[in-house]
Amino acid sequence: MTGRTDGHPAPDVVIVGAGTAGLPAAIEAAEHGLRVTVVEQADQVGGTLWRSWAQLSAGGTELQRRKGILDSPRLHFEDAMRISKQTADPELVRLAVEHAPATVDWLMNARFDIHPDAPAILHFHEPYSIPRTYWGRNAGRSVLEVLLPRFERACADGAIDLRLHTTMTALRKDGAQRIAGVTLRTPDGTTTDLDAAAVILTTGGYSGNAELFPALTRGAPLVGPGSPTSTGRGILAATDVGAQVRGQDLFLPTYGGVLLADSTHETEGLDDYPSLTPQQRPPWEIHVNRHGTRFVAEDSHSVDVRETALLEQPRLEFWIIYDEAIRRAAPPLLPTWSDLDLEAAFDRHPSFARAGDVGALAAAAGIDANGLRATVAAYNDAVESGGDEFGRRHFPAPIGTPPFYAVRNHGTTLKSPAGLAVDHSLRVLGSDGAFANLYAAGEAIGGSSMSGKSFVSGMSVTPALSFGRMLGRKLAGEPHDPGSM
Repeated sequence: MTGRTDGHPAPDVVIVGAGTAGLPAAIEAAEHGLRVTVVEQADQVGGTLWRSWAQLSAGGTELQRRKGILDSPRLHFEDAMRISKQTADPELVRLAVEHAPATVDWLMNARFDIHPDAPAILHFHEPYSIPRTYWGRNAGRSVLEVLLPRFERACADGAIDLRLHTTMTALRKDGAQRIAGVTLRTPDGTTTDLDAAAVILTTGGYSGNAELFPALTRGAPLVGPGSPTSTGRGILAATDVGAQVRGQDLFLPTYGGVLLADSTHETEGLDDYPSLTPQQRPPWEIHVNRHGTRFVAEDSHSVDVRETALLEQPRLEFWIIYDEAIRRAAPPLLPTWSDLDLEAAFDRHPSFARAGDVGALAAAAGIDANGLRATVAAYNDAVESGGDEFGRRHFPAPIGTPPFYAVRNHGTTLKSPAGLAVDHSLRVLGSDGAFANLYAAGEAIGGSSMSGKSFVSGMSVTPALSFGRMLGRKLAGEPHDPGSM
């Protein structure tokens, strides 16, 4: 019989992490009669939904049917596997796409504030062949506007015991493949053991942990706007009791992002990234690596091509190079930055450089000067001829009017590729098989489980919501097939 140190009955389920997967798991479990304890190390629930765009994807929704869009989970599965180049986990992808339409319909029925352009084909990631990406007017907060009232109501009714500022420091085993409960560090710094019939790890990934990221991602450096609470704590606690990790070899960087002026790994928020999607803003600039050489067609409509090319560049860095004439004529490269912001950046920010000639620009930016001079000259020749070795097609203007500008960018990440290995029931896998009562969902199972070595639109948030709901129902003994959601 399980127990707890404060004398109250033990929870039926402990959910560690109150984000995209943890919130719906807690809501469903509580609404179906389970005693639920939710452990969250931050001072509020919501996880990355406070900062992410929260793109969703589903094939065969009511909204698609109303708009005359013919789609299905089968077509969604085929597209997701195509985009991932068959590197995503087919079993989990199939499970996710089967549940996705019911999840999106559930959000819509709960008055999700959907953007009027959705569903659509978006190009920030490699595009689907059918409009099946959805998003809220207020990004991730639109999802929270659906989840939080139900979660807070369950907390007020006593069905959910929420513990903020509380960190799970360990999982406690009860036999070879069973978990007895968790060890928690409370806000006052003390530790306590909490028993539970089941534990769900929805702790997110490790994209806020600059030391752990390369250790779990084969040396790739962490650069991105990840949450500081994305520490990988849940993954580490599970591996301490024998859980397996997979996806370490499936890292692919997002193409671009500028560091904060005082950080070696944290970038500006996603909304403040440079506009580098050719379908939205054809490039006027060139992109060069540390050697001053170009490495890809900047206007390639395949973001996967650009991201894969960046993966081969030293330190996953590149510089956007342009001149004064382009600055004046082109659409804004950094559309959310004011003129004052940019002037201050070129004066003081270490990722921004400006100079009167190309050689001086290279010195200021930390690029090889001879390489950059030769590259700019070759590009200007390509502007005249209308073609280059990379197959670029958009040549609006040469680079020749001083001053010259360079903006350093990085291969960035918001989500972690590696995560806990799980089976079709989302039970965590160890060397001796699945744990009987330890489950994982969301980014704790790794972004590569759904996207492989790529980025598949909507295949982070939607599976997290779906799998959270599925686990909450499963542990309550309720049906959890797609039609019952």
